[in-house]
Amino acid sequence: MLRMLVLRDLQRQYTKFRLGYLWSLLEPLGMALVLWLVFSVLLGERALGLQPYLLFLTVAILPWWWFLKSVQASTKIFRRMRGEIAFSGLPLQIWVLRTVISSMVEFIFSLPVILIAVAVTGFLPGPWIALFPVAIALQFLLLYGIGLLVASLSVVAPDVTRVVKIILRAMFYLSPILYSISNIPASVQPIAALNPLVGILGLYRIGWWPEEQTSVWALVTSLSVAAGFLIAGLITFKVLKPRILKEA
Repeated sequence: MLRMLVLRDLQRQYTKFRLGYLWSLLEPLGMALVLWLVFSVLLGERALGLQPYLLFLTVAILPWWWFLKSVQASTKIFRRMRGEIAFSGLPLQIWVLRTVISSMVEFIFSLPVILIAVAVTGFLPGPWIALFPVAIALQFLLLYGIGLLVASLSVVAPDVTRVVKIILRAMFYLSPILYSISNIPASVQPIAALNPLVGILGLYRIGWWPEEQTSVWALVTSLSVAAGFLIAGLITFKVLKPRILKEA
């Protein structure tokens, strides 16, 4: 049943636009190109990050796009699907899982953008690329936890949706997307590691840039926070489940 729901989401996503699947490539590719133009071409030597910068941006933009779309969709899932939830009889958490998986499939479909960047730059990955699937698995668990958390809280307090939008805007700049982990001052890195995306984005990039690895302590901190979000999401969902069912 979950598979059918995910396929239906993807079908809706790709059939309502003429370009369909191509938007999974064009949106992140367009964003990466604009950021590359600003921070590499226009700013020149003042650009942040590692070279080749286009590939450096692309490797982080795609998981960020997955993160953004999944969290935004989760804030509305229980209200937007109220009718379906009431009559389906499916476990409530399936609806959050459906959202995260649908966004993950779109992310996987967009991975050819990285291949395009590799072909353009000629910068090939090394053996640490084996950690790329690990980063995907960790991000999935993080998003499932955050999804359960914000989806549940949004039913009780609709203002959570607006708060999440503000936090997401801030997280784009607080996460090492435009810049390298090495650009973060050593004195601030323990604080920066509280952002779970710091460790996860490092795992995505380490295949091309081994220097993107954080210290073991910082990585453990990021992953612990991600685990904390998963636990918080599960607990919050369990506590608010009666209220969600009542609203549905």
